Amino acid sequence: MKYQYPVCPTVDKVEDWFGTSLPDPYAWLRNAKDPEVLDFVARENAFTDSYFASRPLEEKIDRLKADKLPGLPRELVPWKDGYLACLTEDGNYKIRVLNRSFEDADGLPQVHALDGLVVFSAYPCPCNDSLLALMVQHPGAARPSVALCDMDRRILLHEVHEVFSFCWSKGDGCLYYSSTLANSETQQSHSVFYRFDPKSMKESVVYEDDSYAIFGQVASSRDGAWIMAMVCQDYALARWVAIDTASGRAEVLNDHPVEWKYLDSLNGEHYFITVSEADRGAVIRVSGARAPETVMPESELILDSGFSVGGKLYLLACRDVSSRLVCLETGEEVPLPDPYGALALVGHGENEVFLRFESFLIPPSILRFDGGTMETVMRGCQDTYPDQVAEQHFAPSAGDGTPIPYYIVRKKDARPDGKTPVLMYAYGGYNISMPPSYQEMVTQIVVPRWVEQGGIYVHCNLRGGNEYGPKWHEAGMAGNKRHCYEDFIGVAEQIIRDGWTCAGKIGIAGCSNGGLLMSALVTMRPDLWGCVIDSVPHTDMIHFAEDDRGPMYITEYGNPRESREMFEYLLSYSPYHNVRKTDYPPTYIQTGELDNNVPPYHGKKFAARMQAENQSGNPILLRVLAEGSHDRGKGEVFWRTIAEMQLFLDEHLKEC
Repeated sequence: MKYQYPVCPTVDKVEDWFGTSLPDPYAWLRNAKDPEVLDFVARENAFTDSYFASRPLEEKIDRLKADKLPGLPRELVPWKDGYLACLTEDGNYKIRVLNRSFEDADGLPQVHALDGLVVFSAYPCPCNDSLLALMVQHPGAARPSVALCDMDRRILLHEVHEVFSFCWSKGDGCLYYSSTLANSETQQSHSVFYRFDPKSMKESVVYEDDSYAIFGQVASSRDGAWIMAMVCQDYALARWVAIDTASGRAEVLNDHPVEWKYLDSLNGEHYFITVSEADRGAVIRVSGARAPETVMPESELILDSGFSVGGKLYLLACRDVSSRLVCLETGEEVPLPDPYGALALVGHGENEVFLRFESFLIPPSILRFDGGTMETVMRGCQDTYPDQVAEQHFAPSAGDGTPIPYYIVRKKDARPDGKTPVLMYAYGGYNISMPPSYQEMVTQIVVPRWVEQGGIYVHCNLRGGNEYGPKWHEAGMAGNKRHCYEDFIGVAEQIIRDGWTCAGKIGIAGCSNGGLLMSALVTMRPDLWGCVIDSVPHTDMIHFAEDDRGPMYITEYGNPRESREMFEYLLSYSPYHNVRKTDYPPTYIQTGELDNNVPPYHGKKFAARMQAENQSGNPILLRVLAEGSHDRGKGEVFWRTIAEMQLFLDEHLKEC
């Protein structure tokens, strides 16, 4: 059927880019507060409401709530007689107090000055457990703030706005944090690093870097003697500064930007993983003015991060995108529950660390490791799926033929029939790896449950991430960004060649940079997809650099004003500019009015243009969340959004 979409007027706006006249008929949608834009959004949301009104949306919401996985901590730190657990449930960030048996004891004591604010995380002062540093979000603020609270008295002592990173130091009991100032007009930004002393209630600058930086980060050594300030010049390269917490002396550790990852400082020497000198990663030791010394040379493992416990350093590494845990001193691997899994550090105790592990078939779990033994202390659920299997394969990129790793999760007895519903997920950007996960990030579909219901799940590891080191990232950024889309298409075509499915039975999902991926894929190869879930996407790659956070993104995508060549390259795949009159698959586009990472006009302009140009009878839906940020909503809005996404997939994949 042909849908009667809400009327969306166009404007006669044409810009000149290096002599190229570029029409922008939906430019007026950029002003989110314009009454006409608000009216357009209201009509689009009403249209989406009417679409789902004839479908079992409320039943789906009830099932999702009944079957949801218990939230497990993404951060876990000792506090008083138990632990502070920072987790996400129903799209909401929550802080829970756990007892020593890791059982839910209570919520975080209420500080009335923070009423109505989102609290992301909580970190106790190592010298005074009544003091907590909370990362909070004010409505409409571009960046979170750090609120220092006295939890015994339940009062706010100090607040710092627009913070990118913070940490406590056990050495001096002070709070360290960074702030980055960005100017969208000059497209420049720089970072400043501060120390706040809760005893004197005084703030001071400990280091200021006037060179270009997209953000700054801080980390404390485990003994509290050092603060490491990371001045990030893009999403990989940075300058590192070691700050002695006793003297306040700041020492620059590298003269030019490098890709180092801080491990810890032992006996006055700083340990890093470097991928500047070794593409897969090597461990170096940096001390004073001496040249870095290699402690562990490059191997077949991709080194990611690490920690110290029991006086030893351990490395979190990957082999073909799956996690490994290696002792630096002995080189031995610590056994993990599944060879195809993801391991992440979530917290430090005094003589132990807490790790989060999950795989496609093992639900998220919290492991306690003391350097000798490892035990499971929390588990998301007790479900097991012995009749399913996860396999890793490689497919040639549709562009240059580069082998692209992907996982396929299926029933063991499944046989290729050319028509099985397939759900594909990928991200491919910002130097971020996408290891195996139990739950697909965007639609929240539990992978083995999807397979149990007759589907196949495909998890792609595109260039642009960090799965194989910096060269893998560089091969999918800026002037190589199209590789990401060609990689995804190559995997989809391989799944079809192998006989698992066919064009039109593949559902794809992505958010943020993955939303850009979805938007590009639906305009490049609309014939391949049976359904598209496109969440908080960048779509206008000619104007993104003018957004508030544009200066922080041009290092990843390139700057369209830099040169005719870069403008033409971005234009070649910019989803909004590549919508044409053709048959598009069913597409659900979702954005949020309060999104400061990707302004909502990207989704609005893209949806309006797709609705106008679509020649098929497939629905193009736009869902704009009034209170949505860079997410899928919170509370009841979250459940409704997820239910809509899953119903959309079910209808257009499983029932066609």
